Amino acid sequence: MHPTVRISILTLLCLAACKSDDGNGTGGESGSTGGSTGDGTASSTGADSGTTGPMGDCGNDMIEEGEECDGVDLGGMTCADINPAYDGGSLACGASCTFDSSGCTLPPDTPLLALNELTSNSVAANMMPNDAIELYNAGTGTADLSGFQLSDDPLLPAAKTYVFPQGTMLAPGEFLVLLSLDAIAMTGDFPFGISDNAEETLVLADGGGTVVDMLTVAGNLARISYCRVPDGTGAWYQCVQTFGAANMEAATACGNGMIEDMEVCDDTDLGGATCDGVGLGFSGGTLSCSFKCNLDTDQCTTDSNLVLNELNATTDEIEIFNGGGQAFDLSGMVLTDDDVDAAYDPGVDTAELVFPPGTSVPAGGYLVVQPGLGPGQHPFGMGLGGDRITLVDPDGPTIIDHVKYGNAEATISYCRQPNGPGGTWTVDCTPSIGGAN
Repeated sequence: MHPTVRISILTLLCLAACKSDDGNGTGGESGSTGGSTGDGTASSTGADSGTTGPMGDCGNDMIEEGEECDGVDLGGMTCADINPAYDGGSLACGASCTFDSSGCTLPPDTPLLALNELTSNSVAANMMPNDAIELYNAGTGTADLSGFQLSDDPLLPAAKTYVFPQGTMLAPGEFLVLLSLDAIAMTGDFPFGISDNAEETLVLADGGGTVVDMLTVAGNLARISYCRVPDGTGAWYQCVQTFGAANMEAATACGNGMIEDMEVCDDTDLGGATCDGVGLGFSGGTLSCSFKCNLDTDQCTTDSNLVLNELNATTDEIEIFNGGGQAFDLSGMVLTDDDVDAAYDPGVDTAELVFPPGTSVPAGGYLVVQPGLGPGQHPFGMGLGGDRITLVDPDGPTIIDHVKYGNAEATISYCRQPNGPGGTWTVDCTPSIGGAN
């Protein structure tokens, strides 16, 4: 029988009806062990809820800081020590130096509820921005989660704790996927986020506050997925996202600061790449690496005198300013809110403005681009929660200017101060579309 997956009702609604627009830290990997709950649900907290921080030399058969175990060195722990529900079997240590209890055995009809997978960014399959946590029942009996609590604070404060509804059941081999709460869209489940650049501790407890499972993890390790392999009992690894299905360790560990296999970059290792070397018309600025191990050009700059100068995400108006000494011909240039890289194809971009022939910006002058479907209007909406706008010459392509803004930064006005090339993008400007900032 194939394992089944349960997703909360709010999550199902979100999957069906929602869409959204589209950090760095270090630390060890952690697992979980411990006592037992009152309803017979196998628990896991204690020795296996290891720490993050500087990892020791994992693989030298000696437990060091940040490691739960190392090779044959289990610190004297047994299956029963990490979870009294186990009645035998062999405890092992995974390659990540976290405990692997997949060789431990359970009595008949005994649930084994565990934190199983999480992401500190989003679930790629549904394109939602919500963080996600997956639970798994690795036992032989059904687990009753009624009144159970999930939090990122061991003290389980009400404001940061999700309480499972009465009647929430999880059968053996079944997954339950929960999403972080989006208070604006009113979708999701748990009322806290998972940092993608700082240490996080996740706690699963029963209705009485007894810890069932606990995980401490450096959030950067979970930017794509952090999971147990095998499900429910294995050691923790950086993984391929498989929410609602069997876990799979990633072929490369994006975020470990070392370029591997198909990675273009990894954390601070850019492979020698620079802004002016990526071939998009940049002349300077700071190149970085995204959490998916692709080059991030958001902070790269051009030497163009024609610049994006002011944005208003409420009215969707975009101002372009020409700081040069002669008119700039925009004919055939593209204004888009899509990502632009070396593979950008305006023919595939279905929501961009291609400036009509004869469109120009006079020296020292402004061009205000209004939203709409008419000539010279842009057909894309600007997200109040953040977006990126790029002015690009499709031949190349060559980026003339670009800007990325965050949540609420362009709600009133996001503008260059001082006006024009060389100005610094500033939040909450006095709106001055069509004039000096």
